[in-house]
Amino acid sequence: MRLRSAHLSVLLVLIAAVLGCNFSKLAGNNANIAVNTTPSPTATETPTPTPKPTPGIGDTMRRSPGKYPYELKLLENKDFQARVKKIMGDDFNTMKSHFDVQTPIEVVNGIVMTSGCQAHNCGNIYYIFIDTTKDNLNVIHVEDEKVTNYFEKGRIKLPEKFASQIPDIADE
Repeated sequence: MRLRSAHLSVLLVLIAAVLGCNFSKLAGNNANIAVNTTPSPTATETPTPTPKPTPGIGDTMRRSPGKYPYELKLLENKDFQARVKKIMGDDFNTMKSHFDVQTPIEVVNGIVMTSGCQAHNCGNIYYIFIDTTKDNLNVIHVEDEKVTNYFEKGRIKLPEKFASQIPDIADE
């Protein structure tokens, strides 16, 4: 009798399995559903972030009134060097070697000014001006009352406060 019960139990399990499969077909759950193997884009994918543009040296200086050029490493800044070397040529190296005593950065109406001279020789002074609105750079070198102008995109119209500090900004 036990053998018959065991057979009957196995038979009932098989019948239930077969009926379960048939029932799922009747309910519309077809086991032959095609599987899509191509990945679909998800809404949660994060795009690669675009790097933020680095502010130009003029913007950096405009936001730094009261700081000194050495604090911003102005003369070591690659953007600044490239622009100044373009207008000054080899005179940039002379300016860099004579830029020991520096004035703090001043900003008036978007025009940035700083200056530097050789220690114990401020009769040889370099004025740096940047018009942050027009992205224009000027360097004015005054040595023993001789003035040399270096203009990137033309002469910057200086605020009176700055113009009054320079003996004569006329071209040589």
